[in-house]
Amino acid sequence: MKLFLDEVDRDKAQQLFIQAAADQVILIAPDLLYLDVINTAQRCGIPLEGVVELLEAQKYLLQMRAVSDAERKMALQIIAQGHAKSGYPSIYDALFHAMALCNEGVLVTADKRHFAKTQQLGSIYLLSELSF
Repeated sequence: MKLFLDEVDRDKAQQLFIQAAADQVILIAPDLLYLDVINTAQRCGIPLEGVVELLEAQKYLLQMRAVSDAERKMALQIIAQGHAKSGYPSIYDALFHAMALCNEGVLVTADKRHFAKTQQLGSIYLLSELSF
């Protein structure tokens, strides 16, 4: 969403896509990201036509695919990592993290709450802490 909304660290999110275009990183995400981006854009009043066009144009940089059985099982393990007082990771965030863990990758997230709940699992960085 950082590519569409004028938010903190938008430039860092854009830099990740620049690195993907230069074949320096591979970006993968569960295919539900497409729907999540559309939903958020609609809630924020962003014209959907432009968002869909950008998503379609980014397909060669961002591989969106179905979650594997192993990734799904890992996500279920991740959502159990929380605590009743501090809360549990969402299944959506856990799917992204599971994809990173199962594919020897790294989840880059702007979600400090998910980071705090799951950093002990590894394969996760805060977008705000990246330097290029």
